Amino acid sequence: MDKKRKRLIRIGAGAVAGLGAVALAWTGIAANADEPADAKGDFEAKVIGGEPAEEGQYPWLVALGYTGEGTPFERQFCGGSVITETVVITAAHCAEAVAGPDEVVVFSGSVDLESDDLVETAVADIHIAHDYNEPIDRANDWALLLLDEPVDVEPIDVGTEPEEFDALETAGWGETGSGSASVAEWVEVPFVSDDDCEAAYPDEIDAATMLCAGDLENGGVDSCQGDSGGPIMAPGEDGQILVGIVSWGYGCAEAGNPGVYAEVADFNSAIDDVLEDWS
Repeated sequence: MDKKRKRLIRIGAGAVAGLGAVALAWTGIAANADEPADAKGDFEAKVIGGEPAEEGQYPWLVALGYTGEGTPFERQFCGGSVITETVVITAAHCAEAVAGPDEVVVFSGSVDLESDDLVETAVADIHIAHDYNEPIDRANDWALLLLDEPVDVEPIDVGTEPEEFDALETAGWGETGSGSASVAEWVEVPFVSDDDCEAAYPDEIDAATMLCAGDLENGGVDSCQGDSGGPIMAPGEDGQILVGIVSWGYGCAEAGNPGVYAEVADFNSAIDDVLEDWS
């Protein structure tokens, strides 16, 4: 497989049986999961170069899972962030992996997908950005999930102004390449300027709707398959703020290939419009 390898959504055996693997394969190169694995998965469920998150560290962090049989860990395929008690933001390519709200659930309340404190919540509606993949592929990679009932977790504030940062944090249940684990991992990733991001991915970056983060020179830290839809965060006055959504990249944690994230500041007003329609 060449450097520009595809990244496909990881699903558990129960989800494959219920939904069909062909329908679930996303043909882009997003930082979601790899080819469907067995029920346990064939890789360690962590970000690259990270460490386990503590309970309460990211209360808004949630996992998206397919409905049906299997444990939450087996069914998890993407991440997300709670932005109101009834709304989760995730990646558009994650939302496109299901045919409708009846095929996805949200796991909240713990960073451990095997915890007794984990709460499974049904999804009532899905909104995928109307301009997803415009003006270029993977631009505006965001979607909102309306939950069937409120979740008792602290929402994250959504960034409203594009900024440059020294470093950012991302978290999720995605691949590291060895073993398996149910606890989300987090990692600090250096911010990459728009110019350097565009140089890394010529003709593939829409600077208005994307931002990059990662160690350009050395690699080693990144989000990866299974982390798609999850948050990338920056410090704010009253705690962390959501500045992006895990979207895509070439490989994972490779030097010269930073992770690419949907930049929420660009579509903040569009998010508000959907929230108003759902209120």
